[in-house]
Amino acid sequence: MTQATYTAVIIGLTGIGARRPEEPNLPLYGTMPRSHAAAYYRHPRTDLVAVCDIRQDALDTFRADWSDVWPNMRYYTDYRQMLADMRPDIVSVATPDHLHADITIAAAAGGARAVLCEKPIAVTLADADRMIVACAAHNVLLSIEHTRRWGPAFHAARELIRSGRIGRLRSIVTSMYSRRSMLFRNGTHMVDLTNFFAESEPKWVFAHLEEGFDHFTEYKGDGGHDPATDPAATAYIHYANGVRAFYNSLKVDMPGSQFELICDDGRIEVSDRGTTLIRGISHYEWARSEIVPGDYMFAYQSGALAELIHVLENGGELISTGQEARKTVEVMLAMLRSHELGNVRVDLPLSVPAPQPIGG
Repeated sequence: MTQATYTAVIIGLTGIGARRPEEPNLPLYGTMPRSHAAAYYRHPRTDLVAVCDIRQDALDTFRADWSDVWPNMRYYTDYRQMLADMRPDIVSVATPDHLHADITIAAAAGGARAVLCEKPIAVTLADADRMIVACAAHNVLLSIEHTRRWGPAFHAARELIRSGRIGRLRSIVTSMYSRRSMLFRNGTHMVDLTNFFAESEPKWVFAHLEEGFDHFTEYKGDGGHDPATDPAATAYIHYANGVRAFYNSLKVDMPGSQFELICDDGRIEVSDRGTTLIRGISHYEWARSEIVPGDYMFAYQSGALAELIHVLENGGELISTGQEARKTVEVMLAMLRSHELGNVRVDLPLSVPAPQPIGG
């Protein structure tokens, strides 16, 4: 039986939208995709038919990088015209953070069946709610590309906690370092995975932003380009199930990030570098063992795309829904409010006007 092919478009040709990975000369096929374009290239049941960016140089770069794969690609500078002309099944939104809402709503109203939107879902709760309402009203799947939710190492760590073998999860220590340790640009991944591991509703937050960001009472970034426009932060997040989470980001030369998941009878260190289980033998001796996750055909960006297609055809729940991504934005906005009010406790949920209904 021939399986359906889904047409797709990309709006926003940033690196995460359009990057083409290098293919080493090895007896291994297909470098893991780390962009939307690369994921469409590798998925056998998608056909990328058009791309859009307001910058001509971005369009020219995409053509130079990908013309051997898609010689008949359509190029646009107006996403509304592209949506009207192409009527795609899947729309990737890879624009700067604060521009996601109107594009996602237009895609939902224009007949798309699924939207794969870059993180964060939005930079205000009002915009996030508009996106969620519009997609629900038009029966459109909305998946937010918090990449590590399709990362095998992170699922291996969570499944170990869920098994009960090392007791109940008590605390999460989230650390992020690099000169680009920006709350809305990269911190969204860390906050989202903190929620992912806690598996509970965040109930209150207090936080402190890096020096020089007292003015940052709402998102005032430039779409993630300049670290000077988006703060590092330190915060405490308390969850309804009692999990205590500590978030710390620093703009330093040391690169990388890590989660420490502390349970009754052991702890897990998990990051992009791997996953380690640590058990205490005594105060003076700890046993360390590496957790090796399985190999998967689809993970990260390609996992997000494969999941969308699976849920379109079979039903079920997405791992990174609009509601889950909204929770991440709410925690980040609570951090801003806590700092603004003098580093005080801020209770959740935050108040936000109800979104207006979307017509059919």
